[in-house]
Formats: sequence, C-alpha cells, structure tokens
Amino acid sequence: MFNPNIINKTYTLGDYQGDTRLASNRFIILHESGNDNDKRDSQALLHEVQYMHNNYGSAYVQFFVGYMDGKAQVYQIGEPGYVSWGALTANPYAPVQIEFARTGDKQQFREAYRLYVEVARYYANAYGIPLTLDSGGNGIKTHQWVTNNFGGDHVDPYPYFAGMGITKSQLAYDLANGFDDEPEPEKKATINNVVTVTADYFKAFTTTNSKGVPHIGTDILSGTAWQSADILVRDKKAYFKIGNDTYIPQSVTDKAGKIVINYLDGYGVNAYNSKGQSIKDSNQVFKGGTSWATGEELFKVPNVGWCYQVSTDEYIPVKFQQGSGFKG
Repeated sequence: MFNPNIINKTYTLGDYQGDTRLASNRFIILHESGNDNDKRDSQALLHEVQYMHNNYGSAYVQFFVGYMDGKAQVYQIGEPGYVSWGALTANPYAPVQIEFARTGDKQQFREAYRLYVEVARYYANAYGIPLTLDSGGNGIKTHQWVTNNFGGDHVDPYPYFAGMGITKSQLAYDLANGFDDEPEPEKKATINNVVTVTADYFKAFTTTNSKGVPHIGTDILSGTAWQSADILVRDKKAYFKIGNDTYIPQSVTDKAGKIVINYLDGYGVNAYNSKGQSIKDSNQVFKGGTSWATGEELFKVPNVGWCYQVSTDEYIPVKFQQGSGFKG
C-alpha cells in the first residue's frame, strides 16, 4: 500500500508555476520517459525530474517514479488535482499524471513498477476514479490511449513495459487488484460504514418521497447499528442508506455534528477550498479514522460536489465520511 509520506517534494513547482486550473476527476494518465539514455544513468530519475522542473513551461506531470540510490522512489512536480501538461487536450481531465524513468535492470524495474502502480491506485481512489485500464468512461489511461482518443503520436508505456516483461493485461490486473502481499487486515483497518442510532425514537426515511415522508413500519430503535451503503443529500443535509430505499438522517446517529474520515490507517484525504481547489498537503492532516467537527448543513463545492465544512475554507467530500459506502 502506497504511503504518500515517501513522496520527495524537493522539485515541486512553486505557487506561481504551472497550471492553476482544477482538473476534472476523470483520468489518471500513465507515461514513461521514452528516454533510452536513462538505462545507462544511475541518477536518471533525478535528472528527469530536474529537467521537467526546469522546463515545466513545455511539459510536466504530477509524479515521476523510478529506481535510484538502491530503492524505488517517487518525486512530485505538479500539484495533484490541478491540470498538468503531459497529454495534450486530455490534460484537463486528469488530476494526476505519472511518469516512469527507464532502467535496464529488470529487478530495479520491478521495484519501481510496483511503486508506480501503487501511486496510480492511491490517487485513483483519492479522486474517485475507477481502477480500469484504457477502457470506456473514466479510469486509468495510458498515453497510448490518449493518442488513440485525443490525438498525438505517443504509445507509452506499453512498448518499454513489454520489453521488461509487463504486458497490457498484467498492468491492467495489477492496477485493479494491487499486489498479493499487501496485508489485508491493514488495508481494511479504518474502512467503516457502520452508523449507530442515538435518537430515542424516530422513523427512517425513504426516497420514494423527496420531502422525506416517513416510511411506514420502519421504526428504528436507539442503540442499533446499521451498515450504510451510501449517503443521500437532501435539503443540504446527509442521510445514511441503511436498507433498500431506506435512509436515516445523520443528525440522529453517532456521526452527528462530525465527519469521521473513512480511509486507511496512516493515509489521508484531500480537502478543498470553496473554489474547488485542492488544498496542498491537506492529506497529511485529514488522516483515516480522525474525526472533525462540522455543521449539519452540507455545501456543494464546484467540480467536487457535496462536502462537509471542517473550517472556514476547508471542505471534505461526503464520500470520505464513515457510512458513505466508500471502501478505499
């Protein structure tokens, strides 16, 4: 499982560098450098990152992955969530694009490749993007797919990866499933979609009436716990889905007045400002399992959707609330 704390941010672009547009959360785009000289350069990753940082006006991506100094590493260049310049007219649809620095050593490649896949999976989950490869609709896309659908002439990363023993089908499988030695208990540590009723007595609600008319015969007792599969927003308030067309308001549960981050232990989620811009390094604060006070009213943030307000200008999407059905 990828830990974002390992990201090297030495060459991250400054506040007035790069694109200021917020990207649509549709694609994670995968690249590789295409530079065969990297195979003969033990510091290829660093040199690729330095070049991209110094020439960002021509092209840059959010992350560069490779093998250097005895281990697989990842550098950040662009800010996740914003448009970067690595895939022509597909750029506005990708909150994250990832490059790979070539190596000629297959063992080094395997270690860097694993990290590359973990980074892609982590950010796909963070932005609600499906873990599918080069298929229809939203998902993880290669530069080859961008060429086929948006134009250009790049075919990466397939030819180089194939030469190192990774086929398209293997890449698709790894992106969808991760790696077998990921400890399953740790992966599920704080993923929790159970809500507990705290009100003395009330009726559950159903979506058959947009006004929230009580669903006859579904009285819910205080102290009972329910698995919630989704959050419905009605009149700017949250309702947990506890059954087929049956909802209970957040205000009568143990989540009243707060958001409890539904994510993996040690990992965090991005907060956004009222303009829909991702707040830098906020995922270092809003970690899985942490609880944050919030009002009963939800806010619809541009390009993000319904969110909880956790400070004057910090908003967290409802999908990251325990009880949202989100599974990481």
